[in-house]
Amino acid sequence: MAIIAMLFAAPAHAQPAERPAQRPNIVLIVADDVAFTDLGAYGSEIRTPNIDALARRGTIFSNFHATPMCAPSRAMLMTGVSSHRAGIGNLPETTPEEHRGAPAYRGLLAEGLPTIATRLRARGYRTYMTGKWHLGHTRETLPSARGFDRTFILDSTGADNWEHRPYLPYYDRAEWFADGEPVDTLPDDFYSSEFLVDRMIDFVGTAEGDDPFFAYIGFLAIHIPVQAPREYTMRYADMYRDGWRAHRERRHAAAIEAGLIPVNAPLGTIHPDLRDWDDLSAEEQAWYARAMAVNAGMLEAMDDHLGRLIAHLREIGEYENTIFIVTSDNGPEGNSPGGNAIMQAWMWMVGYSTDIDTMGERGSFGYIGPEWASANASPHSLFKFYANEGGTRVPLIVAGPGVAEGAMADQLSLISDIPATIAALADADGGGMTGRSLMPALTGEESAIYGPDDSFGIETAGRMAFYRGRYKIVRNGPPLGDNVWRLYDLEADPGETRDLSASEPELFAEMQAGYARWAEENGVLDMPEGYDPIQTLMEHSRGPLLHRYWWVLLLLGGIILAPIGLLIWRRRSRRTA
Repeated sequence: MAIIAMLFAAPAHAQPAERPAQRPNIVLIVADDVAFTDLGAYGSEIRTPNIDALARRGTIFSNFHATPMCAPSRAMLMTGVSSHRAGIGNLPETTPEEHRGAPAYRGLLAEGLPTIATRLRARGYRTYMTGKWHLGHTRETLPSARGFDRTFILDSTGADNWEHRPYLPYYDRAEWFADGEPVDTLPDDFYSSEFLVDRMIDFVGTAEGDDPFFAYIGFLAIHIPVQAPREYTMRYADMYRDGWRAHRERRHAAAIEAGLIPVNAPLGTIHPDLRDWDDLSAEEQAWYARAMAVNAGMLEAMDDHLGRLIAHLREIGEYENTIFIVTSDNGPEGNSPGGNAIMQAWMWMVGYSTDIDTMGERGSFGYIGPEWASANASPHSLFKFYANEGGTRVPLIVAGPGVAEGAMADQLSLISDIPATIAALADADGGGMTGRSLMPALTGEESAIYGPDDSFGIETAGRMAFYRGRYKIVRNGPPLGDNVWRLYDLEADPGETRDLSASEPELFAEMQAGYARWAEENGVLDMPEGYDPIQTLMEHSRGPLLHRYWWVLLLLGGIILAPIGLLIWRRRSRRTA
């Protein structure tokens, strides 16, 4: 950890590189549900050597934010505007009926809104995408119609990593598309991280000619179901046996040693509704320790395959002229599908196994649950689906020509800033974006991206936050939120442990008024009373589940009713005898 601290000690040690004479290639890597401290460069125990090498070569961000949910973040990443302006203020799967059809909640990328791919293609870039899109699967909203030349993408929240099948009862199928056409089968040896890199290497090819390329890979790692080749999982077989509280404390110490948070910054609290490791049985502890091992192995496998793309770019002579951007769409996944009756029934019907011996392998369904998610989010509070820093503060690494080497940028920044930055790097049109260029941070300057009086908001599924300078207000809905606004000083307290709303009433009122203005400007709607996104997802899953598996219910009903009918028949026969 001391080496990490030396590498990223202060922007003053950064060595800015000169801007390249030619326009750079740009490789955008988005990992799914990767926590702030999940990468080795951020102090993690998980091996990510290829990403860490990029971090040493470039700039690492310590105060970068996404929304707490995937599709809204990806909409901002592609367009440079708020998720509501992009038409994706919530996941389509968790949008309440009251919001469906509203401009900010269509669940499809807004018509006429240019993507960063559209802007780059207009500047002569070749544009490629593989992996998770989740911004619409109509012909008009697939990436093949929104600026990408070649694509192999998934338009769902996730999917199985070994086979062509969905991971939720909400879906009829895993929505894979190749160049805008539905994909019916995947290769027998399919594994998502490997396959997505293979396709991208095919797209990039030898990169002959003068035109640069934009390559966007949206990995499925480490979204549920957590799945990884066994050789990766077993490297972490003994890593997590002492439980989530010890792991959370290790990550906190690592973040301090890496210089990501102040030395005296308190560790974010664990929500009181979450379990204590010692309350689990030995069998449960073994299961959850293995789940975390699969989670870690899945991330290492992703890094390994990313390394193959990097090696290919070296081989064809394009590595030195390529900007790499590595980030995550939100914090770690805390849902426990195995604890939901609808999910349990569906997994049984489709043959998903949660057996510890095969966890991570073909046919398995793994997940880490809220306690491990809380630990992975350390040093912050809560996780994905919540607007606390554990759900919104994510890693960002940028490396390549023109980017300061060995730097740590602590400027407040937002995921909509990435397309604005890409436009600046490619000398492309960035007009209409609300995101801001990160170039001051990338060139080793200390000037703010957002000044002390600048502000921005985020909201999705009733999870909302508003940032102004060093301060933040946040409010979360059920099941772990109480819909109460709180105020925090993120510079001193990134773990959000000390609510300042009572001691700073004027600031608190100003921040609330600021959020209200931002929400009105962006078309944010209030959530229905008692709204819970996961409960809504399961409610939306009942119809598809009944439609596809009515025969199972009929069969079970027959099995249950047959003995009753037989008993009634016997009693009547005796009476008439």
